[in-house]
Amino acid sequence: MNIFEVWRGEWGLTRDADFRADPWYIVSGKQVIDSGFGKPPKEFISRQLPPGVVVPGFVNAHSHIELSCMKDKIPFGSHLTEMGGIIQASRGQMTSQTIRQAAVDAIHEAEQYGTFFFCDICNSTEFIRFLRDLPAFNGNRYLELLGFSSPSDLQRIAKARELLDIDSTFYPTVHSVYGSSPLQMHFVREKARHTSVSIHLLESPDEIDFQYDRGEIVAFLKRLGQHVKHQEMQGRSAVDYLHSVGMLSFKKLLLIHLSAARTEDIDRLSDYVPHAAWVICHRSNKHLGIDRANWETLRHSPLKMLIGTDSLATNSDLSVLHELRAILDEGKYSERDLLRAATWDAYEYLEIKSNRIPHFLFKGAQPNIESLSEAGVATTLGGL
Repeated sequence: MNIFEVWRGEWGLTRDADFRADPWYIVSGKQVIDSGFGKPPKEFISRQLPPGVVVPGFVNAHSHIELSCMKDKIPFGSHLTEMGGIIQASRGQMTSQTIRQAAVDAIHEAEQYGTFFFCDICNSTEFIRFLRDLPAFNGNRYLELLGFSSPSDLQRIAKARELLDIDSTFYPTVHSVYGSSPLQMHFVREKARHTSVSIHLLESPDEIDFQYDRGEIVAFLKRLGQHVKHQEMQGRSAVDYLHSVGMLSFKKLLLIHLSAARTEDIDRLSDYVPHAAWVICHRSNKHLGIDRANWETLRHSPLKMLIGTDSLATNSDLSVLHELRAILDEGKYSERDLLRAATWDAYEYLEIKSNRIPHFLFKGAQPNIESLSEAGVATTLGGL
């Protein structure tokens, strides 16, 4: 019995992120073995897909699936530190079952719109182990170390070290310059230098004030009892501080947001880590009232752009397709650039093997992002 099926479609996405008519796909189960355009290989009998568009699965390069339980709890326009306070106050009132069920629901909803891979960050050792054993989750898991002063930073390091002894499949990482102590920076540098790290960087203009020990972030840390004047970072920009402590010397470096990065910050990053990727989470930034003024500077930098959603605390879903449409509406990037960032560029940068990439049919869609986002639930080729 031949286990392979050949499906012919109306429209498909090329590796150059252009739409083209007459695609074909050799499928085994949910795995696409080969694909092309025009006439399929003669040795197979081909079948016709319903009219619509086939795209390879989208990559969500930054999510906090653990915070899916926070949906609709952060008012639109909340300040970054207001969000932190609400999350801190709310999560302790939720059961583990509630948190986990919200996460599963969010993953399934994103998959219905073509998102199949996540670079997910959580700060709970229990939740990161839950994701490891969850069949619905596919992607990289980052354990985020939080704590700007001792003993909280030491406690997080101890938990990370303990988990690493029994699970080497996740990446320890830090939250940000203002959220993770220099001690945690050093720990992550030594444990993950040859792998990957994901850092929230210059999401808000408050991070520029932070280097001068003033502003909303400093006030927030004081309210938490976590305010410390670490000498390593006094009077230094976030980028220079990270560079000085070796936190930019990783094989794969995901710089999250960069919403408030100035030209000099982007120039430094382009010089220090031209191989790095930056991850845009546009809808989340808008929810927090953060406006981006560096579109052109980032577009012309060597940094590779990837697409993320952040969490349901500040977004309506974890769908990368819906994120693409929101970014497209800004008129700063072409459809081709955005589709590449969500597919082929992400596969290459994150080293996602081709046999792990599902393909999705959006029935009735036309070959453009707007139509795809309005087409409704997609179907995997192996699920037809």
